[in-house]
Amino acid sequence: MKSRPTFVFQSVLLFIALSLVAMLAACGGGGHSTPITTPPTVSISATSGTPQSAVVGAAFAAPLVATVTTGGTPTSGVTVTFAPPTSGARGTFAGGVNTATTNSGGVATSAVFTANSTAGAYVVTASVSGASTPASFSLTNTATPVESIAATSGTPQSAMAGAAFAAALVATVTTGGTPNSGVTVTFAAPATTTGASGTFATTPPSATATVTTDANGVATAPTFTANPTPGLYTVTASASGVSTPAGFTLNNTFANTLADGTYIFSLAGETTTANGTSSYILSGAFAVNGGAITSGEQDYVDGFIYAPQDSVTSGTITAAADGNLQIALTTNDVNVGVNGVETINATLFSTSRARIIAFDTNATSSGRVDLQDPTAATTTPSAGYAFFTGGLDVNGNPVAIGGVINIDNSPSPGDISGSNSIFDANDDGSGTTFQGETLTASTVSVPDPFGRILFTLNATDTTDFPQINLAGYIVDATHIRLVEEEPNTSTFDGTMGGVAIGQGTNTGAFTSISGNSYVIGLGGFESSFNILQTAGVVTANSGVVTGAVNYNDLSGMVPMTPSTITGGTSAVDPTGRVTLSGVTDGIATFNIQLYLTRSGPEAEVTAITMDSGDIQAGLGFQQTGGPFSARSFLGTYAMGATGDSPATNEPELDAVGPVTADGVSALSGIVDLNNFSVSETAALPVSGTFTASANGAFTGTITGLDVTTASNADLFSYYLIDTTKLFAIETDTNQITLGFFTLDQ
Repeated sequence: MKSRPTFVFQSVLLFIALSLVAMLAACGGGGHSTPITTPPTVSISATSGTPQSAVVGAAFAAPLVATVTTGGTPTSGVTVTFAPPTSGARGTFAGGVNTATTNSGGVATSAVFTANSTAGAYVVTASVSGASTPASFSLTNTATPVESIAATSGTPQSAMAGAAFAAALVATVTTGGTPNSGVTVTFAAPATTTGASGTFATTPPSATATVTTDANGVATAPTFTANPTPGLYTVTASASGVSTPAGFTLNNTFANTLADGTYIFSLAGETTTANGTSSYILSGAFAVNGGAITSGEQDYVDGFIYAPQDSVTSGTITAAADGNLQIALTTNDVNVGVNGVETINATLFSTSRARIIAFDTNATSSGRVDLQDPTAATTTPSAGYAFFTGGLDVNGNPVAIGGVINIDNSPSPGDISGSNSIFDANDDGSGTTFQGETLTASTVSVPDPFGRILFTLNATDTTDFPQINLAGYIVDATHIRLVEEEPNTSTFDGTMGGVAIGQGTNTGAFTSISGNSYVIGLGGFESSFNILQTAGVVTANSGVVTGAVNYNDLSGMVPMTPSTITGGTSAVDPTGRVTLSGVTDGIATFNIQLYLTRSGPEAEVTAITMDSGDIQAGLGFQQTGGPFSARSFLGTYAMGATGDSPATNEPELDAVGPVTADGVSALSGIVDLNNFSVSETAALPVSGTFTASANGAFTGTITGLDVTTASNADLFSYYLIDTTKLFAIETDTNQITLGFFTLDQ
């Protein structure tokens, strides 16, 4: 028999078992257990705003949009956190708010997102509580597109001071290379009350104007009018976001008139006479009063006649349609000009100076006109004058004379003792060069009412040099225009002209030109009487000559680009006479005499060649302002050119006009041209090209000066003296041309 405790324990176990069975039956379990439920899944996805890009510093176009679901059902009212990177390319949310609450569709939309200043790709994440994986937005900060503004029309150009410019100033704005419309462009002229500038046709007229670009990105400025001050300047066009403005190169030119005063003029070229064609030279003066020529005088010489002190009885000054001036001088001598009337065309390069050519059927020639200094015109010159004269001797052979005349007023005022005076000559008639010739007692006269003086020069060598008489017209204290006078048959008796340039306090005290460079332009003849022109730059260092040169005689033996000087020596004496010996480029050799005036900017020299095979004379200038670039050749220049065409007897050509260089690579302009083979032609278009060189020896072309084929792009070398002056020489065999460009500010 079991004990009572065991019975009780078994009874309890049975009760528990029966209770469990009853519970399972009540739950309908049929003996199976109930499953445990898993919580629903929360997820977040990027539904809009990816991928996309924005320029650095700019807002992205689309917001970042994320959608949250729970168990696949959109979940509202939950907070989504957007997180950009913490370094590098990234961005910021407007107001610093980087969270958003989902709407009834489970959508959370970010605040405006703005790229920072660092370019690059990156990811912004969006996360929500309960989601194991955040959403990702692929974003890129792009670099700022290339935005630029360019001057597309209206540069360079010129207008007479006080007149409107013919072409509108046009600028084009592009962004990423695509025209940008709706951009505000500001055009601005220099803000000055004394310098060259202008105003736009705004209300009221102003030095600035704002214009909005059109659908093509083009902004066209209102009409722009030059102020009364001549000169070169730049108008800028700028736009917001563009770091470099566009520039328009403009030039206010001088009014087409001559102010009251006395003007000195000179011309050299060819003329037709009853006896045939002849070289001729003239220098003279004319007085302007109220825009009319009232009086004057001139000295004229050609191979057949000499006319000392012809009177200028009247004349007119008119503005030609092409912007040049036309000057008509009426003289008392029917043998000069056309029945005594000389017609001259002029291009001003300052308010008082111009390059000129003869522009009638009687003659073709080149020269210049300058306002006379009235004080200098009444004073007998003193001190040393470097000079040259070139032309023909009494037998019609080429001749060049250069040297220094020292007016030392010893023993009396106007006397030339001969001390520190010296000259050299190259005369094809004798086939001999004469070096280091001296003067005995000589004189210069007191100026007449027009500033005319007479040099009576007595050479020590009277056999080769009978008395030389030169009429001079005083321009100012340092410039005298020369023409040979022939008072009697015992004189040197040639057809010569040139210039004398004052040495001032340098007289008799020159020591060295070491380190100086001189740009020279020479014209003349070969011994065979062929026309010859030379231009180049020569530098003297410790007696050794370097540089570059071009020359042209239509023989085909010319270097087509500036030819490097490979040899030569230099020596200076106290008078300022410089002997350059054996100057060669390996093709030709020149011996040149320079005559110094002073040093530095604007310093001029006179020059002649001393070779048995060529006779040339001309001017030179000390080169300053290098090293040079294309910007060194910028502005509207008065261009004068003279030369010969290859037609029968090589008829002379002469041209003058305003020509604009763009400071990059191109020339454009107009010229009046005179040539016996094609007669006088006004307003011929000219164009050209140039390539810069640091030494100032540029190369390029000029189209429009060729009298045989106007469309020829003739080859030229340009030798820059500084940014305002240069020589240009033709270097092909189409024709011979030597030009001089002058820009005066």
